[in-house]
Amino acid sequence: MRTYYDQDDHEGFEAAQDLVVRRFTTWATEQGHEVDPYAVMSALQFRHTSADGRLGYWTAELVRDFLLSYVPRTLSATADESVLVPGTLRLFLRYLHETGLADPTGDPLPDLEAAVTKAAPEFPAAMADERHFGVAKYWVMTAARNGIDPSDHDALNAFLAEVREGRHDYDAELLDGLVARQLTEQAGRTFPQPPVSLPPDPELAEAAESSTIVARLRKLVDWVGDGRALTSTGNLKLSDARELVSLLDTGDTLERRIGDKVYPVRSSADLPGLAILFELAKRTRIVRVVKGKLVQVAKAAPLLKNALELWTAAFDALPEPGLLVKPTGPVVGYADLLDSSLGFVLPDVLNTVYGMPEPIPVARLAETVWLACVEGVYLDLAPSMEPVWREGLAAEFRRLLAELAEFGAVELTTGPADPMYTMDLVPENPELPPDVQDRLRTALEAPSLDLVSLTPLATRAVRARLLREGRVAPLVGDLVNAAPGPMLSTLVDHYTRETAAEEVSGWLAAHGGREKGLPLLLDAVRESPFRTLASERLQVLLNALPDGDALLHNLRTDPALSPIATHVLINRGELDLHEMDDRERLLGMTEQFLLLLEAAGPEGASEMLSAMPAAELADLQEAVLASGHPDRVGLAELAELFEQLGPGRAHPLGGLTRSRSSKGKGKKRRR
Repeated sequence: MRTYYDQDDHEGFEAAQDLVVRRFTTWATEQGHEVDPYAVMSALQFRHTSADGRLGYWTAELVRDFLLSYVPRTLSATADESVLVPGTLRLFLRYLHETGLADPTGDPLPDLEAAVTKAAPEFPAAMADERHFGVAKYWVMTAARNGIDPSDHDALNAFLAEVREGRHDYDAELLDGLVARQLTEQAGRTFPQPPVSLPPDPELAEAAESSTIVARLRKLVDWVGDGRALTSTGNLKLSDARELVSLLDTGDTLERRIGDKVYPVRSSADLPGLAILFELAKRTRIVRVVKGKLVQVAKAAPLLKNALELWTAAFDALPEPGLLVKPTGPVVGYADLLDSSLGFVLPDVLNTVYGMPEPIPVARLAETVWLACVEGVYLDLAPSMEPVWREGLAAEFRRLLAELAEFGAVELTTGPADPMYTMDLVPENPELPPDVQDRLRTALEAPSLDLVSLTPLATRAVRARLLREGRVAPLVGDLVNAAPGPMLSTLVDHYTRETAAEEVSGWLAAHGGREKGLPLLLDAVRESPFRTLASERLQVLLNALPDGDALLHNLRTDPALSPIATHVLINRGELDLHEMDDRERLLGMTEQFLLLLEAAGPEGASEMLSAMPAAELADLQEAVLASGHPDRVGLAELAELFEQLGPGRAHPLGGLTRSRSSKGKGKKRRR
């Protein structure tokens, strides 16, 4: 069991959801707590359908969003029927931390429990307020108020048919608002970013200190001094512009030659380099316009002193239209098209380049930029003109990359394309049209291409933005202080083999080296609450160690880890059943049944076991339960399963019951 599943991995997520709900419910009941399993199902669904999809990642803000927005929107129940939800969430968060399933980058448990305490008093009102309902919940609750049992699908459909016939009243204005909100709130899963490594902050600060953009912004602020008058249109005066072109070395020319004639620049707006810098200074709020004068912003003094933060603030302003892209030459349509799309094109380009192990061919990016810019834009182009526009836009895009390079955000190099950038150029890829694939195959065959990668400064800034958006963006070294179990689970879910090795190496160094640290990591595997999770934790650890294979073989004698080690060795083809003694074979067989129980649930496991002859089943029960397997919780579930598969062959563990609250049994629905 993992704590992250791709959005289309429905079977994997549902198996994990059933397993966690079942084990949590047992855990809570044994401690004398009454819980609502549907609240846990909703909590897991809430996190699975979020932008990042991390089941164990919780913050105080997410707790509040779940209790006061998600549950009122999706759980078709009254406030009385949902009375156990806040308390169940509190216990579930505690369960995640006690079992090592909580994401180590989330908020500490005390902060989460405090968030539940703060939101709980508001929860009943939120559940009762129809303005918080989703559309499906609105109709379910409306049907219930009209005496319809929502679990009776035929009756519910008949009621909705009567609504369409005008036989029941409803709040049309409210429903229109719910529909509109649902359309705007639908957010899909974002693409998880690969882990990145960054230099230490002092090294990044030094790079920012030596960057051209930081020097120019500081000089501009110093030049502003007590204030500089602007023109009536809000531009720099031409005399000031001439001075700044020289002072800031913007690369602008004060005269333009057209044919045999030379024309002087008549406005600072016609100096692209200076105009961009002027606008950037205003958007980073180190200067502002007050009553026709450009003045310094006093509160920006600390920002100006901190080169790293100043560089980052300027970088964060870049995606806004009007920056970086200024028309050049007699044809400005390409630049205008790129500039109008800059707000989504540039972040997408930066996200694409982010974390890639090899520089990306610029030609590859230029094709997708063209597709993004023309999507939803009407360009009445003759077939012969489309290549002209595409190449013109590509030229503007390359100029944009050159400006980003001068800014210190990207590094431009040349060389052959890495094979990874041609692997998806296949007919089965629906994201790239055939003509685009043909052009890319031809372009990427060249022995030397323009390539682009992010600088460490830009990697740091892009990662910060991704985190603000709630996306997965791991940083190697971020888990150095994490508990062993959550650290290994995060590696399983989000790290590559190479970056996992880096993270484990750093973690061991911070915890007394291999001699002291490795036993802690192996204990985290031993203490894993689920067999699938234990196996995945062990494998990611072994892959991260240079002597992982040798360690795996040694673990065959470990009382707690031998079933997993044996199972892994068999799957790898490195261990034959004839090489195992009776004890190993019995533990291996028990491990298989425990894995089956976790993956298929009690009903799926019972379906397989019930097909066995009674005598054979009895022998299996005796052997498995006496195997000495370390997973006591799993064995207890198997014992219950075997008991219910006894002489009467009763159907085992017939699924989840509804909330154990006596109020409103059987009425809850997730919508």
